[in-house]
Amino acid sequence: MKRLMTRRNLLRGAGVCLALPWLESLAPRGAHAGQPGTPKRFILSTFPNGAPHHWWETAPAFGKTLKGADFKLPRVLQHFAPVKSKMLMISRLGNYTWSTEQHPYIEPSHSRLGAALSTCVDADQMGREARRDLGEWVGNGVSVDQLIVQKAGPEQATRIPSLQTGLGVKPGFFDQRSYAYNQVVSWKSPREPLKRSVNPKAVFDALVGAGAGSAVPGQSDEEARIEAERRAATEKSVIDGVLADANSLMNRVGSGDRKIVQQYLDSLREIEKNATRVQSTMTPSAGLGCSPISQPGVVPEPPGQAEGLNENDNTGAGPYKHEDHAKVMIDLIVMAIQCDVTRVVTHMLDDMRSEFEYRCIPEDVRAQVGLAYRRESSLHFHSSQHAAGNLDRATQDGQYKIVQQSNLDYAAICCWLAQKTAQLAQRLDAIPEGDGTVLDHCVMVHMSEMRSHDHDGYDLPILLLGGDGVFLNDAHVAYGALGSDRQLRDLWFTIMNQYYGLGVSSFGEDRRGEPNALLEEILR
Repeated sequence: MKRLMTRRNLLRGAGVCLALPWLESLAPRGAHAGQPGTPKRFILSTFPNGAPHHWWETAPAFGKTLKGADFKLPRVLQHFAPVKSKMLMISRLGNYTWSTEQHPYIEPSHSRLGAALSTCVDADQMGREARRDLGEWVGNGVSVDQLIVQKAGPEQATRIPSLQTGLGVKPGFFDQRSYAYNQVVSWKSPREPLKRSVNPKAVFDALVGAGAGSAVPGQSDEEARIEAERRAATEKSVIDGVLADANSLMNRVGSGDRKIVQQYLDSLREIEKNATRVQSTMTPSAGLGCSPISQPGVVPEPPGQAEGLNENDNTGAGPYKHEDHAKVMIDLIVMAIQCDVTRVVTHMLDDMRSEFEYRCIPEDVRAQVGLAYRRESSLHFHSSQHAAGNLDRATQDGQYKIVQQSNLDYAAICCWLAQKTAQLAQRLDAIPEGDGTVLDHCVMVHMSEMRSHDHDGYDLPILLLGGDGVFLNDAHVAYGALGSDRQLRDLWFTIMNQYYGLGVSSFGEDRRGEPNALLEEILR
């Protein structure tokens, strides 16, 4: 009897459960990859410390929209050019009405704005109401990604309900608040932050072990854990564990599907090799070695602040390479999405208030923003955020006035981080699915928690890709200036209701008492 699933087939081995891409040969009669029921996916890719003025250099005037040829990509986002036709920039959205001060200048900004990015709730105020020390308090609202997981119907269920990943190997400082607000954008409940995993081998093991019996989201079961340790000890690949099942499958599918399976296995072997290699360069420093993705719960405080790795730091297994780390995490996210292991991903390109030194940025990316290349020069993220550059609250010709041009170190870092999301988007766009691509059937958001040099919570840098025909594409929509702008909570509200059809009545907080409203201007 053929083993069939509604969308995906599996290869099984001891402690391994590999999800395969869609195979026509094993589909129920009359079924196709693009039939009604194509998955809806949500990917939130975040970067910290705001963006330089270059982000808005091609923005429309307040309250205006630019489309098609009139919509020009700013220099820091040129890497999105191959998917520009599936991209929507959104300007003049704020995330500050949850503040008891009802003021767009939020302090401590990196913790409070970071905590509010996906919840639009004031974590500090929750701590005050609980009469807790704010330096120890860990609490927040439920994040948009977790509401999607909890409210989407069973047809959207996957073996891993949601995946939390990141690149933050230098934790940074915490703004006198819990470590949780530095390394979390996903909140399953008000007291359950889901910490991102920066270890590619841990993510890989969780993905290949998914379905092996675990009842804990994002965590391999005991059998999978033991087998992962055994493979590591004997230097065997997960592919070796499923070869018998793979050979049997090859005999049951057509020539086209055999090619798909072989390409997938070859790709998987390469991802595993790279994940193991990158993990080995992380192990000796600051407890960054391989471990299973932990059960959701209160995030423990680290042994110290600002510890961790930077580019070319030698760990005994060779120098740590941030570019290699970024690439393998993209590979893993693509694998998880393509094989339908999960449909909800949050990816932190760096931790909040990043102290990382971006020595990894290559010459061509620096040249994109006009920065002269100096080999091994250190671009310290938080320092560059507070170096030269100043956007005013005053307006001029339908824009916020530039008082001082942003420094190019800051722009180059922003450009490199955007390149990573653009690479992920292009990978997803290269996978055909139904009447479009996997990217078409995603809502992918790339954004920061604050505006720019100034720590303000208004005019956040935001772009959206995909959207399955629900949202405008190849466009830049700008809302009003400060005081007549719209709020980030309405973007999450619009995605949940218009893309997912969840019927959510409200999301986040607005101390002015304003109800949520759809962002009609971004809808097709």
